Amino acid sequence: MIIKRIRLNNFRNYGRLDVDVGPSVNIVYGDNGKGKTNLIESIYVASCATSHKTSKDKNLVMFGSDGFEIIINAEDDDGTLFEFKNNVVIKGDIPKRYLYCNNEHMNRISDYLGICNTVIFAPEDLEIIKGAPAERRKFINLLISKVSPSYFNLLGNVNRVISQKNEILKDARRNPEGIETKLDYWDFSLSDLSAELIIYRYRFIDILNDVASQYHLSISGGTERLELKYMTISGCIELIEAFLAEHGITDEYKNRGLNRGDFEALKAILSSHILNKFKSVRKYDIEKGISSIGIKKDDIDICLNERSTRVYSSQGQQRSAALSLKLAELEILKRFVCSTPILLLDDVFSELDVQRRVSLISAIKGTQIFITCTDRNYIESEIGTLIDENTDVRYLHVTGDGNIEQ
Repeated sequence: MIIKRIRLNNFRNYGRLDVDVGPSVNIVYGDNGKGKTNLIESIYVASCATSHKTSKDKNLVMFGSDGFEIIINAEDDDGTLFEFKNNVVIKGDIPKRYLYCNNEHMNRISDYLGICNTVIFAPEDLEIIKGAPAERRKFINLLISKVSPSYFNLLGNVNRVISQKNEILKDARRNPEGIETKLDYWDFSLSDLSAELIIYRYRFIDILNDVASQYHLSISGGTERLELKYMTISGCIELIEAFLAEHGITDEYKNRGLNRGDFEALKAILSSHILNKFKSVRKYDIEKGISSIGIKKDDIDICLNERSTRVYSSQGQQRSAALSLKLAELEILKRFVCSTPILLLDDVFSELDVQRRVSLISAIKGTQIFITCTDRNYIESEIGTLIDENTDVRYLHVTGDGNIEQ
């Protein structure tokens, strides 16, 4: 996928913007606070229907406006033209989002995700490595949703059932009548949905581990081994691995997923196990008024040479691990979606040392890139040593008054 044109109305500090961009390398430069990141953010919002910087849509709206509009014109790898429109309108204090692809209204975000894929590498991405488990769940959830829209719907269903169960638990001590029957119903539903979600996560974290570890070996000069381990409800990983080994389908599962029969069989095994886990802690959960186990506590243990990156790694090592994950995300999307993602580098290129830059550039040949920086001369000299001299490099100067000069 290649973006050709970006139009913004009342997005962040851009009142009205209409700019054409290049098919290869786009350098977005200007002083700090002028709107470089806002342009990158608009591309990400247009592709993912969410921001990497804020969870509140109203924060994206230009002050004094009642909504924003992002329109992206793009061309797929096979020459198909697309127009993506992302509108948010605020009525009262509630923002409502409208998504369009080629003027067709997309009723569900799951129908929109994965059409125009972007991979962003920004300072915030260090939180994937050193932040709370929620940051790693957010990362893997979005990656899987881009590859498989049905996962996004599954995730929504799981979260709704968890909320229902927790509401019952919160009210259990005050209103105990029929509590066991109510929890039986929601635990049965939640165990089934959780089993399906765990099957998805196990597969893609396993794939992510394989790809990211290879990138990290290159970035570290072969001195560091990156490893990702999926942490979920106890016993589930062992059951999955035993099932795959018993049926001799470990590699097939990783490459193509499970056929319907094997999927349902594994799901039934996991669901029964999870249901028993829920029942074993029910008394405790009723006393505490909240679920004590479940997929809301899932995490990815990220290690370098068998030591936790969150605890033991330097910031340079954490940055390398984050870059490895982002390069792996890019490759996985290419492999499964069959369309080249767009790479967004927001305020990170200058933070990478020479080895990381070389690894990055060698991995993204044929990819459209947007890079933000403050110093055009610096980035011009650095880029010139890393890319082919025939590469089309465009310079977009963000002036700070909501305009971009080329």
